Amino acid sequence: QVESLYPRPGWVELDPEVLWSQFIGVIKEAVQAAGLHMRQVAGLGISTQRGTFITWHKRTGKPFHNFISWQDLRSAELVNSWNRSLLLKVIHVIFTVLHFLTGNDRYLAPSFLTFSTQQTSMKLSWVFKNIPEADEAAKKNNCCFGTIDTWLLYRLTKGSVYATDYSNASSTGVFEPFMKHWSPALCNLLSIPMSIYPPVKDTSFNFGSADSEIFGVPIPIMALVADQQSAMFGECCFHPGDVKLTMGTGGFWNVNTGGNLFASQRGLYPLIGWKIGEEIIYLTEGCMSDIGTAIKWAQDI
Repeated sequence: QVESLYPRPGWVELDPEVLWSQFIGVIKEAVQAAGLHMRQVAGLGISTQRGTFITWHKRTGKPFHNFISWQDLRSAELVNSWNRSLLLKVIHVIFTVLHFLTGNDRYLAPSFLTFSTQQTSMKLSWVFKNIPEADEAAKKNNCCFGTIDTWLLYRLTKGSVYATDYSNASSTGVFEPFMKHWSPALCNLLSIPMSIYPPVKDTSFNFGSADSEIFGVPIPIMALVADQQSAMFGECCFHPGDVKLTMGTGGFWNVNTGGNLFASQRGLYPLIGWKIGEEIIYLTEGCMSDIGTAIKWAQDI
């Protein structure tokens, strides 16, 4: 278990070096416990917590800050300001009209867009407003952004591979699932530079190999996938209408919507489940963020 850090009230962080050392340690221990040698490992798939992110200098690889957790509340003031703003109300009206005129569900989600502290977008906006080193590097195209999967891939390949997959990208709130690219409109709205984002690859993809210095042999990295989407796949929720509920740090309810994106006005949000070859599977999700805390509290009573 990676210990969370709480440097200020409402802030939740992870130490990137502790995460890295524990990640490598777990892999080595698992291979040893299975009675195998590293040279027998055919490939590595990485499933990680979503929404937790870090930024670092492209040339030096040095982070500008610790991982900022998806549970972190430092952007609360920014979130409240935006949700009360006249500009957001205008955006709602524009996209409501566009959805009415076109019937295209791409315009439905922005018509009731509200920001939350769970979204990567607001915390990224906070980073560039409050960490001058990150902002300066971004202006010179020297800032990299990554969720945990991207950063582990970058470290495993000694900086030679910089990428994420569709499941992790779509879980940030900065990725446009209908158009399948990082959202320039949202980034422009929040003053987040578009240059920071990694290329987005298929969930099942040859991402290169872990450097031989790390495990003694090069190991192909064959998949990146976000944790809830990974759980859907692992529980064989392959067909439209299949549902799973995960009770972990948060409570996550997911429905497979097949090849169709589903936008809702009732708190559900669309995600990309996975992309394998030409097939893209979409999900809709509902979340309760404090399930894990509540369960632990009940256990401690």
